[in-house]
Amino acid sequence: MKLYLSRLSLASNRVSYHWLSNPYHVHQRLMMGADGDPRLLFRIEQTTDPQIILVQTHSQPIWEKAFADFPVLAKPAEVKEFEPNLTPGAVYRFRLLANPTIKKDGKRFGIIREMDQINWLERKLQTAGGRLLGCHVMPRSKQLSIKKKENGGSITHLAALFEGQFTASETQRLEQAIADGIGSAKGFGFGLLSVKVCSQL
Repeated sequence: MKLYLSRLSLASNRVSYHWLSNPYHVHQRLMMGADGDPRLLFRIEQTTDPQIILVQTHSQPIWEKAFADFPVLAKPAEVKEFEPNLTPGAVYRFRLLANPTIKKDGKRFGIIREMDQINWLERKLQTAGGRLLGCHVMPRSKQLSIKKKENGGSITHLAALFEGQFTASETQRLEQAIADGIGSAKGFGFGLLSVKVCSQL
């Protein structure tokens, strides 16, 4: 399974700050450079300048299409091709910005308590063919996205950043989960599972 990971370093200007403040608009712009990839995933990293956006796509993006007339990049995008290729029994570090939710009466509700959020992630990884070994949660404030009024107005998502380790068992399912993302609200900057091998058996 071939994927592409892009690293976008943003300029410190008013245009980029305004753009970042609305993840819905971030997603719209990124889709322009990724040929409308419906499985595009992205994560806005909370860093000091330069601000970073990581983007995962299923085909090679052409970021000039998205940013030629939109001056938010500090330098040309960095793009690399990769394949997950997980190893059974290997231990991986991970980073995931997620929107942990539960469905009740057909509606989604944010999961507030930290232990409940960890249990949510444990279930997600188990379904995907992995086993959570440990993690810590860094809560973020609720994330606001604004659509045009005719499309439904503002949307608020609960955001939690998970970092920790898991072990791979069902590697094909887990690789698919990396490709598809974890959890809901993927079009608003959630679900990108970044992994790095720690050790192999």
